[in-house]
Amino acid sequence: MATSIILVLISFAVLAAAWYWRKQRRFHIAAMITVMVFDLLFPVYLYLTHDWGKRLIDDGEIFSFLIWSHLMLIMVLYALYVLQVLAGRSMLAHPVGDKHKYHRDEHQKQFLGIVIVRLLVFASGWLLMVPDSAT
Repeated sequence: MATSIILVLISFAVLAAAWYWRKQRRFHIAAMITVMVFDLLFPVYLYLTHDWGKRLIDDGEIFSFLIWSHLMLIMVLYALYVLQVLAGRSMLAHPVGDKHKYHRDEHQKQFLGIVIVRLLVFASGWLLMVPDSAT
């Protein structure tokens, strides 16, 4: 469980670095791709390291409101990532002018949404954690 927390904190540090050095496009793009891939693969890591079958099926937690809220937040995060990538690609395609400004503004608003939803995803995941001593 401690490893999961450390990985999440590192991913937030990479996200903060991507935001801080957003003017360095290559770094920004690489860092954001890293964060997105982490968010896609983290559930796989959790599945491989935790006994979800017992907890969700045998213990009946599949019907928990918190589980479904957590899953819906993850889907919202993935949708925001798609919109963010589309806005970023449009910014690169239109480097100057009104279209660039429009897509940059959208990109910035989506970033705020991503940070908020990402915090909610990991907060709800934290609420779902079972202490190591209980397993």
